Amino acid sequence: MTIKWKDAGFIGNSSITANLRACMLDTGSLIEHLEHYSPEKISLTLEAQSWGKPHADESKILHLRSGAYGLLRETFLTSGGHPWVYARTVIPPQTLLGSRRLIRWGNRPLGSYLFSDKLTYRGKIEIAELKTSTTPYSPIYNLAIAEDSTLWGRRSLFYIRNKPLLLTEIFLPEAIKCIDSLKK
Repeated sequence: MTIKWKDAGFIGNSSITANLRACMLDTGSLIEHLEHYSPEKISLTLEAQSWGKPHADESKILHLRSGAYGLLRETFLTSGGHPWVYARTVIPPQTLLGSRRLIRWGNRPLGSYLFSDKLTYRGKIEIAELKTSTTPYSPIYNLAIAEDSTLWGRRSLFYIRNKPLLLTEIFLPEAIKCIDSLKK
């Protein structure tokens, strides 16, 4: 399943709410932003990290040749034990040459690295609407989420010393419900 990512500036009159749009377009730390909406502290759980082949659309945006490997890091951001965001990071080998400590980053938020390094910057944000039944991200399948639930995702390239890293964040129903229910 290929996700139809759209430049955040062109999402138009979609069904995304103002609160969720603001959250998805925020260029700072997602954890810090989510804590405005969460009744509890946001925590991170490392689901998996290993070398693997990125999805075709990930390889394309990272300019990786077909079949190339990258370091794949999958995490969940949770509030009160409920998964709020699934995050997937693809780090090409050439990016790791100058940022080796990312290989052993573990359970720490990626934002604490990305937003503290003066030589790192974020590219444009892309947004997509997807359904749980058609998401290509397998860790989401293990969650007790209705098959027809609408999920929203954002992705962007970060450049560490001008080398790319792709971060994809999928907002899960519990987060969407809490974000939409609060006035900001």
